[in-house]
Amino acid sequence: MHWIIPVLLTAQAAAPTVNDIVARHIEARGGYERIKAIQTMKITRTVVTQFAELEVVILRKRPQSMRVEQTAPGQPPVLRAVTPDAAWDFAGGRLTNRTAQAAAETRELDADFDGLLVDWKDKGHTVELAGRETLPGADAFKLVVKTKNGATRTIYLDASTYLERRQIGSMTLPPDRKANVEIDVLGYKEAGGVKFPADIQEERTGAGPVQTIVVYTKAIEVNVPIDDAIFAPPAPPAAPGAGAAARKLADRLW
Repeated sequence: MHWIIPVLLTAQAAAPTVNDIVARHIEARGGYERIKAIQTMKITRTVVTQFAELEVVILRKRPQSMRVEQTAPGQPPVLRAVTPDAAWDFAGGRLTNRTAQAAAETRELDADFDGLLVDWKDKGHTVELAGRETLPGADAFKLVVKTKNGATRTIYLDASTYLERRQIGSMTLPPDRKANVEIDVLGYKEAGGVKFPADIQEERTGAGPVQTIVVYTKAIEVNVPIDDAIFAPPAPPAAPGAGAAARKLADRLW
């Protein structure tokens, strides 16, 4: 009698690729179609820093228009905006246009409507999987993103939920200061069937004193009417030199 001895082959599951991880991330947020169905957003936040507690309203409109209005107690609002054609800051009655490089960075890192990972190939970015790391409370996939215009951000996606947990990189602060930034996502809100980072802690280093910024998102409204004119810079006030304190605060925070 011939005995047939079965050979047990243990197949190791193939490691996920960048495309696999990004696809799961997009599904975890709500899916590609829901993300793309959102054409405008209004985000209302409270931002707490060492220097002040700010009320912040962010308006976004496809493809790359964003306007931020931040108000500190007793100070006039500070405005910032970026469009496909321009990027400007308005603080204390003074209008400052960003350099071409700073404007490109702002469009890619701040005004990207969907986030760096959605359609990353079409945007001209590269994404590399740099392994896994253990963050407080969870393991995370470590993705290194190099944008078309040269910025680098490391994005950590929760290995269980595929939602973003942390982002590390650099940013340009007015007038032309480089700061290192570490952003931890503490909670999400859902709007239009899509999950967005809502409660955030951010630490900035390398451009003066270390800053810790905590963001609490009160509301996210999607597909609200937003006129393109809101992204145009305002006219300077008649009184020259007004708002020096607001400019000083704005330079610390942005």
